Amino acid sequence: MTPRFLATLLALCLAPTLAIAMDPTGSLTGRVLDADGGSVLQLAAPVMLRNEATGVTVTGQLGNDGRYSVQNISAGTYSIELQVEARLYNRFQRTGVVIEAGKALQQDIMLPWGMNLGTVGDDPLKQSADLRARTQNVDGPFKRLADGKPDLSGLWINIGDAVTRPPVPLQPWAQKIADELAKIKQDNAGAYCLPQVGVPSLMHYPQRFVQGPDRVVHMIEDMDPGFRQFHMDGRSHPDPDAWNPAWYGHSIAHWEGDTLVVDTVGFNEITPGFGVHSEALHVVERYTRLNHGRMRVEMFAEDPEAWTAPQRHSWTMGLAEGAEIIEFVCAEGYESQAMKRAPWKGRP
Repeated sequence: MTPRFLATLLALCLAPTLAIAMDPTGSLTGRVLDADGGSVLQLAAPVMLRNEATGVTVTGQLGNDGRYSVQNISAGTYSIELQVEARLYNRFQRTGVVIEAGKALQQDIMLPWGMNLGTVGDDPLKQSADLRARTQNVDGPFKRLADGKPDLSGLWINIGDAVTRPPVPLQPWAQKIADELAKIKQDNAGAYCLPQVGVPSLMHYPQRFVQGPDRVVHMIEDMDPGFRQFHMDGRSHPDPDAWNPAWYGHSIAHWEGDTLVVDTVGFNEITPGFGVHSEALHVVERYTRLNHGRMRVEMFAEDPEAWTAPQRHSWTMGLAEGAEIIEFVCAEGYESQAMKRAPWKGRP
């Protein structure tokens, strides 16, 4: 056996070892747990690592078995982020995660509790994701009622990303209150079984419109109260001095062609969803059914006593065929793991 042959044989034997030793990447794996140490199951979601020096991102996956894995990560220091589509858990973030070349790092992720009052099975965000998957049947004309107006019936769900709203342009007195509320860092009113927003169609929750001859009833799941009325009998808004300001205000509606126009006033000053505002808040919503499976929603909001400019937003809803509104029960002041916090207040 010649020296050259022995050298070649040795090189071939060492090649796999050298390849492993020279691997420039590492990996990160572990379990995903809740704040009490229980496994988070059936909530598959992407796990994102961002290199703190270069900004380069690497994405892994949380599986339904409660374990996550991120492979082929270049050596460096990373921040890790995980947001599951469930209100039961808040976003997880950790910085300073060091990945070494050729090494497998194991770290468990512990998700902080969110504000959901139920279980993962009835979590509103997970439920909404499931419903959005049922909104693919878009083509074809929409139905009309006997009077020729568009039929808005069916279960609707906001599709795409959450409705993005820029900061409200506040007058100085309102900005001062907003700054004080920011210091408190309290949760959304929905965590206390109070209405989460004055215009529920902004939310990613199941919604249904029930049309009658003199009114439309807008039903919303996962909110309390779970309905509001659009009066269509020709009435005007009540005298402000005789009206008790309400979370959802007072709504009247009419048709402009195929668009349902809803005009709402009479909000109380602590209704969430619009930032700091006064009882002068005025909102106009426009619902236009585009085809069988899509409806366009446009919203205009103004408050001359608290804002320096109005707000305008628009979004699209999808028809989730075969789905129904189900019962939602939430009692203000109820004690649960997700509600061990100071009482909610709309003003500091």
